[in-house]
Amino acid sequence: MTTTQLDKDGQPYNRSNFKGNKQKALCSLKGLLTGIVCDTQLKPTELLFLNAWLKDHEFLQDDPDSVDLIDALEDVLEDGIMTDEEHEDIFCLVEDVISYKELDDSCCKDHINVLLGILKGITADKEINETEVLFLSKWLIDNADIADIWPVPQIIIKITDILDDGIITKDECKELYQLVNQITGNEFNDTGDASDTPTQQFDSPNSITHSNVGFCFTGKFRTGTRADIEKKAKSLGAFVTPKLPTLATKYLVIGSLSSRDWAYSSHGRKIEHAKSMQAKGHEIFIISEDQWLAAI
Repeated sequence: MTTTQLDKDGQPYNRSNFKGNKQKALCSLKGLLTGIVCDTQLKPTELLFLNAWLKDHEFLQDDPDSVDLIDALEDVLEDGIMTDEEHEDIFCLVEDVISYKELDDSCCKDHINVLLGILKGITADKEINETEVLFLSKWLIDNADIADIWPVPQIIIKITDILDDGIITKDECKELYQLVNQITGNEFNDTGDASDTPTQQFDSPNSITHSNVGFCFTGKFRTGTRADIEKKAKSLGAFVTPKLPTLATKYLVIGSLSSRDWAYSSHGRKIEHAKSMQAKGHEIFIISEDQWLAAI
């Protein structure tokens, strides 16, 4: 009998997706490193996040650059003190890794995963500063090919608003920080968990009904398998679209845990498609597993 190998969240490994998942992790790593050093500073909280993130991403365990980074970080974190020399050594190592991680510039999916990594990197120290706002603005301008792909339009609107009067305030940086954490689902600063988590960009419908209403489910659910969840929705009178949301879909429910095989670190094609539908004026609500549970 063949035993199926499961990851830490109980999700079976799919060798057919291994290459894509490793590429996603490499893109995220390049973005994360870029975001951490874009203000030319390395803070202890950033090193803690980077170390935890690297150890959590099993697809990078055979990547030489990742191994070198973990070794260097552990040496610094061992005594809890980062000297100027250690700061310089790690900073140079990070810049070298960024330089050598060449990606396919024609792949928008890679660019989005790099961006999500950057967003996690600039929030790893629990704040976003003026230098990081300006860096993010320039990066988005330089990567205009993804300007119409969620979550880029939402970030562009926020940064444009921040820069409109030529003054970047602390409150504006705090608002951007909150938006970024919602988009990436990053909970490290609250929980210490650096694993990829689903986006927390949820809608707040007045009520959630099931009778003759279209539902679509994505991600991994804390309260049961996807099949169990869909069966429960059907028992309440809903009809389920198993693939992408359609015009008949009223609710897209995101599980509490991300799917390792999603196209992006914080979301998959279903969420991307639902966001696109919303942008075109279609009424579809994106809700969490907890919101759905409260309605049944």
